[in-house]
Amino acid sequence: MPKINHLDIYKRLNKSNCRKCGVPTCMAFALAVINGDRNVEDCPGIDQETAAELNKIVVKRDRDKDVEITIEPLKKAVASVDFSQVAKGLGAELLNERLRIKCLGKDFYVDKNGNLESDIHVNTWIMMPLLKYIQTGGSSKLSGKWISFEELHQGPNMAKYFSRRCEEPVRQLAEAHTDIFFDLLNIFGGQKVQGISADYAILIHPLPKVPFLFLFWKPEEHYESKLKILFEGTTNAYLDTHSIYVLSRGIVEMFKRILSRHEELIPTLLSL
Repeated sequence: MPKINHLDIYKRLNKSNCRKCGVPTCMAFALAVINGDRNVEDCPGIDQETAAELNKIVVKRDRDKDVEITIEPLKKAVASVDFSQVAKGLGAELLNERLRIKCLGKDFYVDKNGNLESDIHVNTWIMMPLLKYIQTGGSSKLSGKWISFEELHQGPNMAKYFSRRCEEPVRQLAEAHTDIFFDLLNIFGGQKVQGISADYAILIHPLPKVPFLFLFWKPEEHYESKLKILFEGTTNAYLDTHSIYVLSRGIVEMFKRILSRHEELIPTLLSL
């Protein structure tokens, strides 16, 4: 029997978008199965016979191979960077020929071969932006100006996608788990920003010179909640817009996983 794609899986689902599988739509679930992020059995609306049939023919992406293809050229590029020359500009520190860089308040170490180490799990979504960040050499000073994703280089081409895949999921998380969500931002080095007309204005640093500003307005009568993610005006001097999207999307997925298990994970994170 030939392999199938996500549309073939979607046709077998009940299309109720019940979200009980942990993703917002049945189409997103079908994609998650192909990407290896979900199993067919995670759908509560699918019967055992159909699940068994699909498991025989679903060919999931080789995520490790995909990551290797993307990361290896970046590692080679990092090998040509003089760490002693770029450390200060990147907001990093050179220790025993390795760069120590804080990502979301946690220490990451990068050696001359582009290998990453940390006391916490090194997620694949941080690897590509971090290696690209090092290649820029940290030559620009922060501007103090905040801009939207749409104002980034080529941002208009991805702005709607960014809003749908990053800002909207974060808005839903912030509205459903307001206190816990902003406690979570604090765990990852979040800082309150004064003088901004939002109910919450929290600054985080996914990378030292690539801060994100989260603005959240609570729902009011006749008005839904609102959330915006803003970027420092010099962000594109340190990362291209696609890498910023990858970094943002990775943070969103991390928050979603933590909040789905917050009673277990948040005390552990507080101890790190």
